[in-house]
Amino acid sequence: MSVKMKRRARIVMDMTPMVDIAFLLVIFFMSTYNARPPITVDVVLPESRSPFKVPEANVMMVNVLAPEEAKALAESIGPTTLITLIGNIREASLQPEATVEMLKGMSGTLMPLASPELLMDIVKSPGKPLSRGRAAELAIAEVRRHGSFVTKLAKQEIASLKPEQMNARIDSMMIWYATGRDASQPLPLDQVGSTVVDERIRNPKLMMVMMVDKNCLSGKMLDLTKILQKEDVNMLRFSLVTNLKTDAKATFGEEGR
Repeated sequence: MSVKMKRRARIVMDMTPMVDIAFLLVIFFMSTYNARPPITVDVVLPESRSPFKVPEANVMMVNVLAPEEAKALAESIGPTTLITLIGNIREASLQPEATVEMLKGMSGTLMPLASPELLMDIVKSPGKPLSRGRAAELAIAEVRRHGSFVTKLAKQEIASLKPEQMNARIDSMMIWYATGRDASQPLPLDQVGSTVVDERIRNPKLMMVMMVDKNCLSGKMLDLTKILQKEDVNMLRFSLVTNLKTDAKATFGEEGR
């Protein structure tokens, strides 16, 4: 006599909760991801034999440019105008329910001279009010636009500058810095000490990483290191970024001092 086998119940798994978890993980990693800041200025790095991994977080990145690069920037960007523009962008982002027409009417600022693209970026930017780093990123993007008002103002200013004033202008464009995911912005030499102290107060774990152009003036680096060694600044250690030689055996070294 044949025996009837009972049919097993089919197991059905509901994958909806798993999909929800996957999306939550994606959102978590997107919100905690710390990307490198946008490259604002180009630096031609020297070569070395000492590999050292640059930290991904808690870093203050300082770029020291070559004289010819700083001169080219000084001829196209006015340091005072750029700093004023960054402040005006932050001020504009504080306006509740701002519109392009509203920003164009901001008297006493550079907003009436700004391009429609910049005004739209301010209006549509998430996370307002904007941080100084994000405002600097938008300001640099404005400078790079064809026919930028910043460049036009710079040409007008240069025509009236004395040689010593032009040299001071070039010096103010030689050092740039960025923290976190912010865009780089100019850092005049006389503001290096106070800026480093302020950034370390915000983040006590902050490390300094320098990208120094191989054609940089040695005197500028000496002035910079003297400021960092001051008792009230006390930034005695930093990492110097270089290109590793491909035709040499790597030897591990210490951080720059």
